[in-house]
Amino acid sequence: MPKKIQTLKTPVAKQFYDGLAKGKILGIKCRDCGKWTFPPVTACRECNSRNVQLKQISGNGKVLFYSTSILPPKKFQPYSPYAYGLVMLKEGPSFFTMVEGLDARTPEAIKKGNEKLPLPVKAKVSKKAGMNVVVFKVVKK
Repeated sequence: MPKKIQTLKTPVAKQFYDGLAKGKILGIKCRDCGKWTFPPVTACRECNSRNVQLKQISGNGKVLFYSTSILPPKKFQPYSPYAYGLVMLKEGPSFFTMVEGLDARTPEAIKKGNEKLPLPVKAKVSKKAGMNVVVFKVVKK
């Protein structure tokens, strides 16, 4: 008898942004291989299974490197210059995101900051450009 696959009933993006509105940061965990995917999508990025469940992530991770954008998206220009870095979550996935607590004002500051990495970070939901977004903040060791 084939195993029953439980797919997500509500669109992933809606569930993700509804979670952010409640201060929760959601990813998907694969019921087949056990791997996490973040940001959440409809299938596991590791094994392509659709047998996934939406779960809250720890928000803990480490920033591996960062830079800034010369031309940030128009809605994020008021926050420029800001650090935009590669964060690896405790759960495994890595992705590019805004990181607070890193100096992104000059190329020299960015070079010096990258020499101190990796650093621990913690996710938070922040209101930016009129919407809820996931931002990471460097945590003191």
